[in-house]
Amino acid sequence: GQGWDYCYACQTHVPPRCNHCFTCNVCVLRRDHHCLLLGQCLGYQNYRYFLCLLLYGSVALLYSSLLNAHVVWMLLEEGGLAHRILLLLLPWLMLLMGQVSFVTFVYAFVTDICVVGFLFCISFLLFHSLLALRGQTTKEWFEGNRRYHLGWRNNLRQIMGNRWLLAFLTPFITSSLPGDGITFQTSSPKTEVLSRTRSY
Repeated sequence: GQGWDYCYACQTHVPPRCNHCFTCNVCVLRRDHHCLLLGQCLGYQNYRYFLCLLLYGSVALLYSSLLNAHVVWMLLEEGGLAHRILLLLLPWLMLLMGQVSFVTFVYAFVTDICVVGFLFCISFLLFHSLLALRGQTTKEWFEGNRRYHLGWRNNLRQIMGNRWLLAFLTPFITSSLPGDGITFQTSSPKTEVLSRTRSY
């Protein structure tokens, strides 16, 4: 077919946007990346669930951080500036030095985990949302390939399905993906030029 490549690892022809994962040892349709957290590749069939995981994870971790914020704020008022900084950044060191109680350590440690987790999730969510709005995979982003940019609504429909807005609410809502994962609509040359000049 037009635009097909040859995968030397699988020893077969593969459609456009299909890439080989050496961890999974398989070619994945519209492969974005191999997720170490989930232990599998993200591609045509499961990328929308990854986006929802990042969205729900960000909200949950922000909520947890805000719930702990009041208690941690009260704990921070107990000492000087050095005490506050060490309690926030290195609570386990403060516990080992006998500067804080175990309960104070637990609150500070849990809050640290929630804040770091939130920053991690939200940064991945923002990056992959940008890719989704542009109709790109991570590899296409690195290469500067914008030929699959169909406008943000159509790009979301390609990833989240025809009921893309409802698909963000729960993974249990069926939202069939347009296409078959082998052929993809490309943007017209005019749209491609506009998408290169437009910034997100």
